[in-house]
Amino acid sequence: MTVDLLTLSIALNLANVLQCMALVGLAVANRERVGLRWWAAGMGSLALGLILTTMRDVISLPLWLHAISNAMVGNGMLILYYGIRRFFGDNDDPRRFIVIGLLIFIANIVLAFTGDVPPLRRILFSVVVSVLSILIAVRLHHELHTDYRLTVLFLLIVFVANTIFFVIRGIATMTEANWLIVSAPWQTATYLTAIATTTLWTFGLILLVNQELIVKQREAAQQLELIFAAQPDAVLLSRLTDGAFMKVNQGFTEISGYSAEEALGKDGLKLNIWRSPEDRQRWAELMWREGSCSGLEFEFRRRDGTFRTCLLSSRKVMIAGVPHAISIVHDITERKQIEEALRRSDARYRLIAENTSDVIWLFDPVQERFTFFSPSVQKLTGYSVTEAMAVSITDLLTPSSAQQVLSALHYMLHEWQGELTTAPPWVAEIELIHRDGHEVQAEIVTTFVRDEDNRLMVLGVARDITARKQAEIELRLARQQAEAANRAKSAFLANVSHELRTPLHAVLGFAHLLSNDGELTATQREYLDIINRNGEHLLHLINEVLDLAKIEAGRYTFTPAPVDARRLLADLQSLFWPRIEAKQLQFIVTCAEEVPRIILNDEAKIRQILINLLENAIKFTEVGVVKLQVERSQQQILFIVEDTGAGIPPLEQPYLFRPFFQGYQAVSNSSNRGAGLGLSISYELARVIGGNLSVYSAGEGCGARFTLTLPLRTPITTPLSLPAQHESRRVIRVRADQPVYRMLVADDIPASALLLVTLLHRLGFVVQSVADEQTLLTMWRSWQPHMIWLDVDRTRINGLAVAQQIRTACHNEPGLMRPVMIALSANVLSDTPTTAIESGCDEFIAKPFREYDVIRIIEQYLHVQFDEVVPQMTTLPNGVGDDCGYDREWCLAVRQAAVEAHFSRLQQLITDIESARPDDARRLWHWLETFNYQALIEWVDAILASQARDSRV
Repeated sequence: MTVDLLTLSIALNLANVLQCMALVGLAVANRERVGLRWWAAGMGSLALGLILTTMRDVISLPLWLHAISNAMVGNGMLILYYGIRRFFGDNDDPRRFIVIGLLIFIANIVLAFTGDVPPLRRILFSVVVSVLSILIAVRLHHELHTDYRLTVLFLLIVFVANTIFFVIRGIATMTEANWLIVSAPWQTATYLTAIATTTLWTFGLILLVNQELIVKQREAAQQLELIFAAQPDAVLLSRLTDGAFMKVNQGFTEISGYSAEEALGKDGLKLNIWRSPEDRQRWAELMWREGSCSGLEFEFRRRDGTFRTCLLSSRKVMIAGVPHAISIVHDITERKQIEEALRRSDARYRLIAENTSDVIWLFDPVQERFTFFSPSVQKLTGYSVTEAMAVSITDLLTPSSAQQVLSALHYMLHEWQGELTTAPPWVAEIELIHRDGHEVQAEIVTTFVRDEDNRLMVLGVARDITARKQAEIELRLARQQAEAANRAKSAFLANVSHELRTPLHAVLGFAHLLSNDGELTATQREYLDIINRNGEHLLHLINEVLDLAKIEAGRYTFTPAPVDARRLLADLQSLFWPRIEAKQLQFIVTCAEEVPRIILNDEAKIRQILINLLENAIKFTEVGVVKLQVERSQQQILFIVEDTGAGIPPLEQPYLFRPFFQGYQAVSNSSNRGAGLGLSISYELARVIGGNLSVYSAGEGCGARFTLTLPLRTPITTPLSLPAQHESRRVIRVRADQPVYRMLVADDIPASALLLVTLLHRLGFVVQSVADEQTLLTMWRSWQPHMIWLDVDRTRINGLAVAQQIRTACHNEPGLMRPVMIALSANVLSDTPTTAIESGCDEFIAKPFREYDVIRIIEQYLHVQFDEVVPQMTTLPNGVGDDCGYDREWCLAVRQAAVEAHFSRLQQLITDIESARPDDARRLWHWLETFNYQALIEWVDAILASQARDSRV
């Protein structure tokens, strides 16, 4: 069978038209895909060019149409190449391809109008087609690594084959014998190749687009699967017909606690994830009726039985004709908890804001207006919340308060350095104007904050302080009245002190003078003892009242000085030993070894506290033991006074240190009753010296334990000189070898003057007495006394003024002898002692004074020596024996001192043997410092017994 060339040409044209239509349809169906329309345009241009070629073979056409047909085929291939590049994402400049297309067109036109050489036109045609085909093949080669590489490889082969054919065709044209005429075989081959290649590459391009769509669909499916799996919320696909889960994501398994395998194929009712079946029914009705639901809140039951609050959103979809629901379950449990916490916080805030008496407010400093008031503003100002927010700040405050507030606000806004929200709160007292016109005193506390729009606001709280200010006024008046009453009390106590101590001074003084009379009968001496005891008791009560007044007035001072704790205990033991023996009690005094020998504190106040405590312990103990112990607890010293006496009921112990409080035991026993001030004064003195006084008693009949706790202070350097210890002594008179000393007594109370004159006469001094100021000055100038005893209380003698005059006169007149002036006064509550020293007196003595006070001052200032009565066993033995034994007299002295608990005498005796017998001395020092006097007595008795046996032998 033979096919003529015309038929092949027509078949080629029909094939090209169909291919063009197919590519046009492909481009229309995929409008968004770049490059497809250029494929259709290229095939269209190529088809038109081949149609013109066919028409050229049927009818005679002008040469320029021949050139146009070849140019259209070449430009069709060029457009196809451009479309393939665009399809694969190349962004080429179209102007470049337009220029190439014009060059192809011009080349064909030039060949047509310069001699019409058919072989050249055929060669140009073959070159253009082969070059563009190979360019397309090269571009396709770059896409062999993609997912649709098989299709790309197929197109690559087609265009390479097309290139090879037209290269051979061009070469054959030049080698033919009659190259001006195209042979029939080559013409037939050309048509067949054109039909095959155009059909194949059209099929390949359509397949390429289809495969790309498949790849994109697969990628989209994979992305959807990733999104489905990565969604933190629970996503599930279920059939609406039976509710069975078809697909669930990881979020569902985390929320529910079920694995995907356990959930698939089951519905929510079987998994029991609905806490309320009504919620599930409502969801199903919405899905069937409306096809979707959004934000359905329900309680989700997890596998472990706990509940989570969730939001359910679903949409109906059709899959293979079966209705399904795709649902998203969002866990809002934490959000609900936060909302509940915020609701409760808001409720608490409203409860506080609406019920507090203080007014909470917000003020806009830029617009100078209030933006919020709590409801309590009506109670404070008389305005409702709405009315108050409409009132300006200047109308709400008095002019002075408005200026104060606005000035502070201006300073903070324009002069404050730094962030205002970190500035400290501003507190001020202002005056508000009530709605009815009266002023309300208020205290405001303000701070800067930022609101929800980040605007700077002033947050403030206002409090009505009218009642407080009135109370302050009343308190100020009451304090003034109290201070006046306190001054009156001080004046009264000073007067009472003077009026009581002055006659008491005479009573005790003359009683003491009489007690030195050796001719007194036993009855007279007993009467004198009664006078002395009762006078001392009265003086003790007066001193307690004055001590309490001093403490209340803050006139007690703390002057730390070195204190020998063990010597203090020895003094107290000696002081109370007679009373202990009189009541046949056991007195145990101990001092722990870790207690330092020297501490720093106020010895006088410690002594006064311990004396009060020991007096009470002995007073309320009839049988048993009284203990005085010193211990160390870390950096504290504890003085403990413990007894086995009457005890203290627990209900009375909190009130024990109150002034004038007397417990049941004191009230019930009138013989032991005091003023109720001793413990109160002791407690206050303990606080003055930096310590504390506490009490413990298990109850009545169980005794009591008082603990004085003091901070441990020790000297920085050693040794320190201790204050001289007063020893009881009995002075007879001035020694005969001493000069004659003149004493001048100035006192307008005859009894007081007589007492001092009598005492000084007995001691061997020449004494004169004056009762008025002028006589005093005259006597001083004419008689030139060595010492003047000057009463500074009386009205007829201004003792302080006289002391100043005498000091001034002695300074201005060198010939005058400067006397020692001793100020006397019964007024110890005021500043009389200090004032007397500042006025020129050398010393101050409070009335009533003791004989040893007078002797001490005379010895201190005049250095007078006295004859004294030597007490028994006051001299040390001449020796302490040899290495074979102790001197008997020394042993007897040690035993007597131990029996008397004479601490300082024992110190002297032990010091006497330290160099000869250091081991025994260390043992004796240990017993002495721990107050183990019994061990000392037993040790001495053993020595004395051994000496007695040796003497018998």
